[in-house]
Amino acid sequence: MVRVTKRGITKELENRILDVLLKKIKKIKKRKEMAGLLDQLLTFDEQIMVKKRLAIDFLLKEGKKYRDIEEIIDVSRRTISFVKKGLKKSPKKEKKICKLTKMDFKEPKIQIRKFPAYKGRGRWSFLHNL
Repeated sequence: MVRVTKRGITKELENRILDVLLKKIKKIKKRKEMAGLLDQLLTFDEQIMVKKRLAIDFLLKEGKKYRDIEEIIDVSRRTISFVKKGLKKSPKKEKKICKLTKMDFKEPKIQIRKFPAYKGRGRWSFLHNL
């Protein structure tokens, strides 16, 4: 599973990054240059995922059925459906930028008993105070 930080980037920075990426892509003339750019930007596994999604797009436009695409590329129907929905409309997933507050940096107060009850009704009550 891909790990992404909870905090996003600002719209201004995102736009600048996309402009730089677009300029780099426009400069590419040869297949080797494109492969080099992909190597810089994506890990091997991410490259495979992108290539499979592009292949799904290509095969869907050719009119292939889900079952054929599953066998050819070895992807799930869910992935094919995801790509197909993305072709119809570009999904707008906005990430919320979490602002850090002072509360994020405070350590939680933990009330620890010396000898918690080992059986009975209140043995887990200390967890409610965390």
